[in-house]
Formats: sequence, C-alpha cells, structure tokens
Amino acid sequence: MKRLIRNSQKVVKGMPSAVLLSILIHAALFLLAGMLVVFTVVKKEEKKFIPPKAVERPKMKLKKPKVKVKKTSKPKPTTRIVTKMNRASMPDIQLPEMSGMGKGLAGGIGGFDVMPDFSEETLFGSTHSIGNDFVGTFYDLKRDNRGAPIGSMTPAELVGDVKKFVRSGWRTSIFSRYYRSPKKLYTTHFMIPLVPSVLGPMVFGEQTGGYLWLVHYTGELVYKEDITFRFWGGGDDLMLVRVNGKLVLNSCRDPAYAARITPHWQTPEKSKYQKYILGSVWNTVGDWITLEAGVPLDMEVLVGEVLGDFFCGMLLVEVQGEEYERIGRLLAPSLPMFTTTELTRDLIEAVRADIVPGEAGITNKVVIFRDFDVGSTGGTNAGVADSPIPEEPQLEEDVVEDKVRAWTGSDGKILEAEFVAVIGDKAVLKDTSGRQRKIPLSRLSDEDRLFIELA
Repeated sequence: MKRLIRNSQKVVKGMPSAVLLSILIHAALFLLAGMLVVFTVVKKEEKKFIPPKAVERPKMKLKKPKVKVKKTSKPKPTTRIVTKMNRASMPDIQLPEMSGMGKGLAGGIGGFDVMPDFSEETLFGSTHSIGNDFVGTFYDLKRDNRGAPIGSMTPAELVGDVKKFVRSGWRTSIFSRYYRSPKKLYTTHFMIPLVPSVLGPMVFGEQTGGYLWLVHYTGELVYKEDITFRFWGGGDDLMLVRVNGKLVLNSCRDPAYAARITPHWQTPEKSKYQKYILGSVWNTVGDWITLEAGVPLDMEVLVGEVLGDFFCGMLLVEVQGEEYERIGRLLAPSLPMFTTTELTRDLIEAVRADIVPGEAGITNKVVIFRDFDVGSTGGTNAGVADSPIPEEPQLEEDVVEDKVRAWTGSDGKILEAEFVAVIGDKAVLKDTSGRQRKIPLSRLSDEDRLFIELA
C-alpha cells in the first residue's frame, strides 16, 4: 500500500498541470450532473367540447288566418238636377255717412300705411295730430324718471309740486324727477266728463294706479276775428289754464288745493262761484280773454288726479255780449264746449254719455278757435259737423224739482240724484242719467242723512 501511494504521488508529481486541471474540471461536471434531478414534463392534452346532437322536434304547420270581409255595394251616383234661377233685382241701398270719419277716408289714401287708427280716439286725445290741437304729456308722480316706484309720495307733495310749477312760470323741469310717458296725445277740446281716474294713465298706455298723475297740454289759442270771452271750468281734482303767460282759471275739487296752488288768484265773480255744478264739482268762472283776429297766443292746460277715484276736466266758453238760455234745475247758462275743430257725432255722444243733462249746452253756439273758416253756415250750431246730432234728453221740470236734489259727500263732491231707498248701511241714489249708485251713509253730509231719515 505504501508502495502504491508513493507511486501515485510520483505520478502526480510527474503530470503536467494542464492535464491535472482538466481532470478536476471534468470531475466537477460529473459531480454536478449527478446532483441534478431530471424532471419529465408531461403535457396534458386540452379537452375539446363536443356538443350533443341536436334533438329533432316536430314542427307544427301554421295556417294563415282568413278574415271574412262582407262585401258592400257601392252607392249609386246621385243625380243633380240643375235649374236656372232668375235673380231678383234688388234696389241700391244708400248707407249713411259717418260723421266721425267723413272726409278722412275719402279718396287720396294710397294704402293702409297712412290710415288713422280710430281705436286710439279718446276723451283725453288722439295719437294723430290735425295741426290746430294741443299736445298732452303724461306724468306719473308715483314713479321716478327711471320708472321705479316712489314709496314716499303723498297728495300734499303733488299739490306742492304743482304750486312750484305755477310759480316757476310753468317750467316742466319741475317734474323732471318723475316718470314721463313717451306716448303723446293730441286733443282739440277739454271736455272729459266724470270717468274713473284710472282711465287717464290707461289712454297713455301706462299700467299704473289712477292717482297722483298729471297731464300737461300745450298749444295755441287763436280766432279768425276779434273776440272777448272767458272760460268756465270744472276740475276733479285739478284743472289750471294759462294763456299768454297768465293764469286765467284754477278749478279744483278741494278749495284748499286752489288756495295753496294759486293764493293770488280767485274767480272774478264770486256770485257765480260755487253756484252751478259741472261734473262732480262747482263750476269756476275764469278771467276775460281778448284775442285779435289771426293772432295766436300760447295756451297751456294742466289737469290731474290726486286721491284716485273719479276724474273730470271740462272747459266751457262764454263769449262777451252773447245771450245764453238757461237750462237744468239750477238754471245754468247753456254754454258750449271749447273746441278747435268741428264737433263730431262720436264726440258729442261720448260726452253726453257721462255728463248730467242740464249742466252744459255742449253744442249750443259753438265757437271754433282757429284762424280759418271751412265754410260753416253760421247759426247756433256753426261749429257742429254736418250730420244729424242726437237731441239732448230733456228732463221734466216737475220731476226734477220734486225728486232730484244735490247730495254732498264727505269729500266735498256734489251729485245730483234722486233718493231711492236705504239698503243696509248704504243709500241708493238714482242720478239724472238713470244710473243707480250705492253710497255709504257715512260718506254723506249730516244734512243728507237727515233728509233720508225724513223721507
């Protein structure tokens, strides 16, 4: 053994180093290969889904439904019997002329673009001017100049502003802080009987309350001949007239309004002041005015409503030296209405519809204030359009004297009416136009309530 080991050591010592290194590498590889475990991977085959065989189902044979349709016979064509008819000859019908339209629509109108809108005709004026008229501007003192409401405005402030307006020489800048309507109306008269006060804003296209409003009219006053006359007026609540820069009439429902607005002016004849009724107020007599033939003077009219219930603004004319018949229970002079053109049938009927008969003559001895003549024939109705004018209803004098009386309200308004009955806490009164009104007893004067108790 010792000899073998010695021999191997000799061999080792005698081998080259490269051979020895190669043997060691191969020995290591064999050792590593022995340590490795070889795994055999068996791939499983994917299972394929085989659908079952289709089951044959018996099919039912469907029959197409049949609907029995009942045959109808076609209607037989109708036979028309045509006969020749002889038309009867009808006589020509002559239609009456409309005085309100008259010559306005007669020849010369080239199309509808210039046709006037008669629906805009109101007692406050029209949207169309005829040249010799007055242009009206509406002011709402409940709103500022931007249209926003003014919550603190009071009737006393309105009267105070009107006083400033008169003292300033009728400068409209006094009303500059209030709302002014863009719509203008043109009028040839100032004859507005008692109407609801809300009508004032409505005709100017304003949706606002019927109180705290004013309308300022401006125009010219002229006549074809020398003439001296004066106005008689009735304003509820306000009506002032200015001619050639001078105040000639101040008619207010409340005497305190007139005294505050124009303390320097009063009616020239106190005997005729508060003697005749016009509308809902006592008539006021103005100053005498003299016009030279064809010489125009500036004229302004201011009307307004303070409290907001009913409104009236009427202007009559009395020519100096002219005799007028007496009418009504109070025997008032039959004065004509102021106008700058012929009175139409429509206007006369509209005025008479709301005025108490016997308060004014309306069409009696009309004077047309303009500087030209259109062929009027003169006479008592020279200023009335050539058309049948309905007669003013006449009241029987004995009935008026016995039953109709003047009733005074707590607000100072006057109403001529007949007592009918008392229903609850209201008195039923029938005015001279035949309309019945129910007025609370508390709104009547002590004298009126005593009359009812004795009736």
